Amino acid sequence: MKKKDKTYHVKNFYDGDKKLEKVVLEVKNGFIYKISRKGYLSSQAFDIVVPTFVDLQVYGSNQRLLSEYPSIKTLEKMDSFHKKNGTYFFQPTIASYPYEVIYKSLEAIKNYMNQNPESGCIGLHVEGPWFNPNKKGAHIIDYIHRPSEKVINEIIEKSKGTISMITLAPEVIKVELMKKLINGGIILSAGHSDCDYKLANKLLGKIIFTSTHLFNAMPSLHHRELNLTSAILLNQNVYSSIIADGHHVDFEVIKMAHKLKKDKLFCITDAVTETNKGPYKHKNSGLFYSNNGKLSGSNITMPKSFKNLIEKVGLSVQESIDMCSNIPIEVIKGVSSQIKLKKGNFARFNILDFNYNLVKSIC
Repeated sequence: MKKKDKTYHVKNFYDGDKKLEKVVLEVKNGFIYKISRKGYLSSQAFDIVVPTFVDLQVYGSNQRLLSEYPSIKTLEKMDSFHKKNGTYFFQPTIASYPYEVIYKSLEAIKNYMNQNPESGCIGLHVEGPWFNPNKKGAHIIDYIHRPSEKVINEIIEKSKGTISMITLAPEVIKVELMKKLINGGIILSAGHSDCDYKLANKLLGKIIFTSTHLFNAMPSLHHRELNLTSAILLNQNVYSSIIADGHHVDFEVIKMAHKLKKDKLFCITDAVTETNKGPYKHKNSGLFYSNNGKLSGSNITMPKSFKNLIEKVGLSVQESIDMCSNIPIEVIKGVSSQIKLKKGNFARFNILDFNYNLVKSIC
């Protein structure tokens, strides 16, 4: 279906690489046709435009966890919710469950992506169940275990490109099995791990290039005992996600991590939704969710994360765009890189006011 052509006047236009002022943005059939200053009208101008956001870890929306409702309807709700909240690309995630649930979720995403090839659904992020039980967080201990080669082969066969990422503890899986997963097109992310510094340095930046929710469900920093967290912070060849809600990680610690990781640190929401169904009963505690009294996820959105990075962490607008858009797209292979607002690229962007609040999402 042909999309309506439209012209936007913008006071501060961030194309993903740089800032332009007093811009006229012309959109034709969903693509950026022209960016110029000709005909700019300040009386019609929006305050700020930035690229759409990318969320690589989100579990559900509108009281529907994907793991409990593995269906096209759930993914439609998630897709709609995220587009309204400035996030075109999203990676549906499930926690540690029996393989039956993993495979049902996988099939739901496979069917949804086949029916909606232009959706922003990236693929399935399986967070668990191959964790260190000492770092399980809110995950259920009965589901956590070491994988066999048979299971790895089955996962790869059933996935056929649908599983985009698996978070695992490097110490609980053999290197040759990790390589099989990578050859199957799956990105591996280190998380829920008590991995020591020696093993971390052996794998990070060589086999594993990403880590999940920095500081959460991994060892604390210690001035005499180096560990996985130390290795992630010091290794400039490995990316790491972080949750910018102020509850999972203090804003000052995010500032420290950004100084060390620079262009390898990116935002996720780790957002769940309130539910009483299934083993993961997430209760809304105001600014976050808890399951059986344990911190189990956030209820933050990417626009709020973006605003927090600027106002609470002290990053620039460009640095926040990098963390919420540019860097997560770098992490995911095989996804359109046309996230920047350049001539000929998709017109997917967010209109913000000068207080960095989302005014409208254009997808």
